[in-house]
Amino acid sequence: MPIESIVKERLSDILEMTDVYQKAVSALLFVTRGQLFIDGNKRTSAIFANHILISQGAGLIAIPEDDVLEYKKLLIAYYETNDASPISKFLLEKCLTKI
Repeated sequence: MPIESIVKERLSDILEMTDVYQKAVSALLFVTRGQLFIDGNKRTSAIFANHILISQGAGLIAIPEDDVLEYKKLLIAYYETNDASPISKFLLEKCLTKI
């Protein structure tokens, strides 16, 4: 069960990031791994990340259908290790459409 004060503090730290792309990816990964909701954490985190990007006119994150298996593999590795580097790189290189 997430602890509200810790969640608020971490989200505050993420939202203070200056790089909008890193902010969006960090938000997506935090909400997904944090399991803040009973169901729909991946969907909710994608909506949250895209809100951050769209509000800044910066683009969208969408997992291409051909890359879903790789995304899931990287996500599992992130869940197990808390090392965000590989999945962050994947999201920024393969899933981000800048506008």
